[in-house]
Amino acid sequence: MADEINVLSQTQPRKPFIESERAPLPMSTLSLDPISPSIPYRTENGLHLEEAKIVPLKRTEVRAWYFQNATYCVYGWVSAVMMVPLLIQDIAAKGGVEASNHAIPCDTSVPGYKCVKRIFGDHYLDPGTISLYISSLSAIVSFVVSLSIAAVADHGSYRKILLVVFAIIGCIASVAFFLVQSPSTFWLTAVLSPLAWACYNVSSVFSNAFLPIYVRAHPKVLEAVERATACRIMHEIDEKNEIHSIDDNDYGSGNVDCRVGSHSNNSGSTQPGQALTTPMDTDAPVFSTTEQRKVEEQVSNDLSAWCTVASNVGSVVVQGVCIGISIGMGNSLMSLRVAIAFTGVWWLIWTIAVMPWLDARPGPPLPKGRNWIVYSWSKILRANPSDFKTLRSMRQLSQVTKFIFAWFILSDGVNTVTSLLYVITYQDLNFSHTKSLVMTILVSIMAFVGAYLFLFIRQYWKLSTKFMIMLTLGLYALLTAYFVTPSYFTTQFGLRHEWEVWVSVVYLGLIISTFYGVARVMVAELCPKGDENEWFSLFQLADKGSSWIGPFVTGAIQSITGEFRTGFWFPLALFVVGAVLLITVDVNKGKDEAIAYVKSEETKRQLSLPIPSVTITTTAENATHHETHKGRF
Repeated sequence: MADEINVLSQTQPRKPFIESERAPLPMSTLSLDPISPSIPYRTENGLHLEEAKIVPLKRTEVRAWYFQNATYCVYGWVSAVMMVPLLIQDIAAKGGVEASNHAIPCDTSVPGYKCVKRIFGDHYLDPGTISLYISSLSAIVSFVVSLSIAAVADHGSYRKILLVVFAIIGCIASVAFFLVQSPSTFWLTAVLSPLAWACYNVSSVFSNAFLPIYVRAHPKVLEAVERATACRIMHEIDEKNEIHSIDDNDYGSGNVDCRVGSHSNNSGSTQPGQALTTPMDTDAPVFSTTEQRKVEEQVSNDLSAWCTVASNVGSVVVQGVCIGISIGMGNSLMSLRVAIAFTGVWWLIWTIAVMPWLDARPGPPLPKGRNWIVYSWSKILRANPSDFKTLRSMRQLSQVTKFIFAWFILSDGVNTVTSLLYVITYQDLNFSHTKSLVMTILVSIMAFVGAYLFLFIRQYWKLSTKFMIMLTLGLYALLTAYFVTPSYFTTQFGLRHEWEVWVSVVYLGLIISTFYGVARVMVAELCPKGDENEWFSLFQLADKGSSWIGPFVTGAIQSITGEFRTGFWFPLALFVVGAVLLITVDVNKGKDEAIAYVKSEETKRQLSLPIPSVTITTTAENATHHETHKGRF
């Protein structure tokens, strides 16, 4: 032990956490711990921990990530959710017939027209129902494409490269909506909408996967990891040698302050991409792994919140331009095509513009002999199912798995509420294109306000990520209940008037960004290091993979009942079931499972390594060998 202490004292000191005369613990010692700031990479044979330290996150890097989110989100929040469904409904109506008399062509110039379109033989569907069904198709295509590409992004610099590739494809699909000129080309909407939607969702997978990587590289998290590890090692050394018991005066020994709440060079303020800090508390308990996780959680929430703010700002700017296009072109079909194309061009141009500042932070190289085009499917379809590590790991990572299943249910409910709201306002309340776009810009503005509001609430009361998602989920359920229950008592309320729409849009905007943001943070906290893309792919697949169910079911309900509002019972039921499952998620247990999984994978890798051959010789053979070589000289 004396030799160990001498080694520690002879090591070149790093920047101390607090000023002290003693040299700090060497980080080479701390890097042996699986939670230390080293980069874990997974390979075909298991886990390999690189000894190179994580490069601390730069301001330019995180700001480029914010800006990148403000590019691709524009298509999803403006075109995919609003303008493409409007174009589908308008084209379907122009090629349809009156709902009351199928022999009379639909006249869309008549206010409050009620038309249906003939689909598959003698089946007639409302244009709003058709748009819901195409949304279901888009979700299915998105599911398959995301599953096909997700695992590739954990290797090399593919994450960054594929962001550009799918931005190009998404832009082309957006511009191609100009080809939908008449009811005869209506079928193109069923091709272009799923294609562009899939590109948007894949971009979302890759972009979201940067979050846990950036959290681990954040200076405050690196400091917290080093402090927690150093304090644990110091505590173990003291206990092993029984030199003395640790008290408050010893927590700062070894140039590491182990008291909770003490930080070096921290101002106590919150800046974009930075976690909050607190002043030193001389009576605080020992800084532990639990305290480290609190820092990680706070940094995750801050990064996610600022990312959401950037996305909202970008959406508001583009929505303003689209409203100008709609007004200037008289709410025509051409205005929708121009606006959709504009969002695609915006997506591509600004994605390419920020790439020089968005560091790749590459993973391990793609395994030799593997083609990136079929790599993800090869992991799924290979003969041994246990080789698909993400599915196999679900048994060991029970808490993040439960959350993914809960998100599968909840996200479908949220997406369905939004889709139904827009369809009802356009079909039943006769909103124009411009009014519909004003709805989207109001949602984005209120989402901007809501992100700040809930960020303040979370920080002021020090609320956990799980509590925040339960809070916003409860608010969603209240809004959905209002949409569906008044219809059984009165015809005056329950989304029957325009003023209800605007109140609902403001309410929805306040909670929507926080709901998605805290869900993203939850996955970042629970997923194992090194598999971010695969787990964020599952998160995205749970979101978009289930989103076909809600539109399909509610579309079927409308076809049977003739009423869109009855469909709100389905998302309300999803919220109840999802909330019950979400309550059972234990976040701390999930973090422990992630660490244990990393350790177990490393152990398996070590056991799978070949044992080096050993040659055993006798003393006589050694002497003969020595004399032989001696004679040569």
